[in-house]
Amino acid sequence: MADELVKADDLAGLLGIQKYDDAAFDAAAAGTAYLPRLQLLTSNSKLCKSGAFPTNHYALVRDQKHDDLGKNVDVLIVVWRPKALETGDAVISCFDPEDAEFVRIQEKSGQKDSGCMCGPEFLVWIPSVKAFATFFMGTKSARRESANVKARVTKSATLGSQLCKNKKFEWFAPECSACSTPFEMPPKALLMETVEKFNNPPKSEIEGVSENEESAARAR
Repeated sequence: MADELVKADDLAGLLGIQKYDDAAFDAAAAGTAYLPRLQLLTSNSKLCKSGAFPTNHYALVRDQKHDDLGKNVDVLIVVWRPKALETGDAVISCFDPEDAEFVRIQEKSGQKDSGCMCGPEFLVWIPSVKAFATFFMGTKSARRESANVKARVTKSATLGSQLCKNKKFEWFAPECSACSTPFEMPPKALLMETVEKFNNPPKSEIEGVSENEESAARAR
């Protein structure tokens, strides 16, 4: 007698509850050591210009996916590190201020449309999504506010936005204030593991290129 075939509608009931949760799936699907990043998307961003993302909202960015966290987001400011970033065909991140590559990118960051930024990068815990993320304050406007973020290290904070002006333009930049809303803290083991990795990055990271192209970029 042939075995009875499983009916599609019965499959979920036969297998029972999924063993692993969504957090485990996200970690496995990411397949990378990179943390997601927290970013304020303003009217200058392509997503906001196209109408695909609300203007002056914070996004949790994983690869090409942008999750809307709203106009204000409560976070725990954990630690910070220096960072220099160069964008282009390859994305180069440097974390050692004494390294020549860091200095090169830092010097270029003062040039218009150079694709280079430099400033403090913070490790934050976002309780609303129960995730750690990096928050890079590499623009001139963001750096002006970064001291207020640094003052909240090991404390909770609410990140919002503020209007900036000069004689010709108006734009929005991050703003940091104290958070009065209690929230769930991260698990201790995960916190210590994430801080250890954040505090001990390689001198530089190169993304978006092949291994051969990365070796050539490092050798230049």
